[in-house]
Amino acid sequence: MITAASTADSSTPTGALIFIAVLGIAAVGYGGRWAFDLRGAVGGPTTRRRAAPELKAQRTGNLGIADTDIVRPLFFRLLSSVIAAGGLVLLLAAAVLATA
Repeated sequence: MITAASTADSSTPTGALIFIAVLGIAAVGYGGRWAFDLRGAVGGPTTRRRAAPELKAQRTGNLGIADTDIVRPLFFRLLSSVIAAGGLVLLLAAAVLATA
């Protein structure tokens, strides 16, 4: 019986660390984009979403239709800042686990 040391034996899960780091980078990128409203990431979609009810309100004369926006852009900015902070935590965790 011939036995040899396996080259696949490794104590660091490299694939999982890369996956965590990529998720962290994506969360920081997209969360930061929405949190700081880069290139109208929050303003653009909210204005497009509000355009149809405002047009319908103008046509019908019922201005109460256009005042139904419950979710403000501030909500998206706060939520995306939490996502960006979580991405930083993922990056930090990947870095700590890679060096340990």
